[in-house]
Amino acid sequence: MLRRIIFPHSLILTFLMFALIWILDVIRINLHFLNPFNESIRDYQITDIVYSRLRDKRIAVDNRIVMVNTGQPSRDTLAMLVNRIREAGAKVIAIDIMLEERKNPVTDSILLTSLTSMENVVLAMEIDGVNDETGIFSIQKSCNPYFCDNVYSGFINFITNDTSTVRIFSPKEMTTTGECLSFPVQAARLYDQEAADRLFKRGNKVEEIYYFGNEDQFVQCEQTDILDTSRNLQGIIKDKIVLIGFLPIDSWDKPMRDRHYTPLNARYTGRNTPDMYGIVIHANIIRMILDNTYVVEPSWGLNLLLTFLICYFNIHLYYQIFRRVSVPYHFVTRFLQIGETVILFFLVALLFHFYRIKIDAGYWITALLLTFDAVKFYDNGIKKRIPLFNKIPYELPLSVKKKKTQPEKNSAEKSSDEPPVVEKPDNKSSEK
Repeated sequence: MLRRIIFPHSLILTFLMFALIWILDVIRINLHFLNPFNESIRDYQITDIVYSRLRDKRIAVDNRIVMVNTGQPSRDTLAMLVNRIREAGAKVIAIDIMLEERKNPVTDSILLTSLTSMENVVLAMEIDGVNDETGIFSIQKSCNPYFCDNVYSGFINFITNDTSTVRIFSPKEMTTTGECLSFPVQAARLYDQEAADRLFKRGNKVEEIYYFGNEDQFVQCEQTDILDTSRNLQGIIKDKIVLIGFLPIDSWDKPMRDRHYTPLNARYTGRNTPDMYGIVIHANIIRMILDNTYVVEPSWGLNLLLTFLICYFNIHLYYQIFRRVSVPYHFVTRFLQIGETVILFFLVALLFHFYRIKIDAGYWITALLLTFDAVKFYDNGIKKRIPLFNKIPYELPLSVKKKKTQPEKNSAEKSSDEPPVVEKPDNKSSEK
């Protein structure tokens, strides 16, 4: 059985390939003239195709989340907004507006009264000053203690993972004053504790954001609609999560403030315009938590095993082609590389589209692209120059069966083979 699946030279070359990929991963090329190219490649993932091209374009509005555009309201206007939303029966109010400093004592007092008159209010703040050894943040800023110490708060920092595209978020972080939840997680927890518990049980330091869509997937209001006393807001706001922040609704008035790149950007390569406001990203995170629609990523060990098997299979296939048809090797293997790359591309995209399974195929494709030259270099260079490798057979040898030994003959058979013994006549009896 092992003889059919284990081929010594293919196995050796697979380990050499892994060593080469590891070296290329550790020693990254960072030349100045290649920086724009490197940034573009690092900022692109195959799953971006799913969001940009394969995602269902139908609008399925989530009625649990209402977004209110306020811009930068004054303190007394914000207080009136909170009062109106509270009176309409909102379950959670999450304010994505920085209350960094004290202003007019009268308006500040009015706003604090409005904030504390409702149980579930979340204010936005930021964390900074992380200790690289402990991972603990030392600074909580952008929210004055006068407000934040009396209501819930959550940090709005986005983790970009060395790219400009917002793909992941941290559910919670440790600070010198204790554990701090992120802004959307805090809002989701106050709305549905069980949904937040499912998130915490996953135990992930960071989570991949599963985007449902842009602002058109959620209920949107202007602050004038909320402050209009002639309108009954209960049908829109009662028992909902209300996010208050900066969200211009008119398509012709889209300022760049608080806009971020996301995988939903129509120009997933060479993009130049951020496509989503921060409050909409928070809404997508909240919806993901409430619906339990998390992105599934294979473990590091499983991904390593899959990479090894794919690399080994390709190396053995290319090696057999090289040994048997050396002249058209270049032509045949180049077509195989193109075909396999396309298949891997669509496999990763379809798994994410239908099952939210995100596979990192970067190492797969790297191994596939290097296989062509690696086989030629190994067979013509390494194997011929190193006598030990040259002595290794292409296939495992057949097992030699031992001949069965003849069983020893018993004493009766032995006696039958011996010549008969002739008895001497008795002289005495003959005389008689």
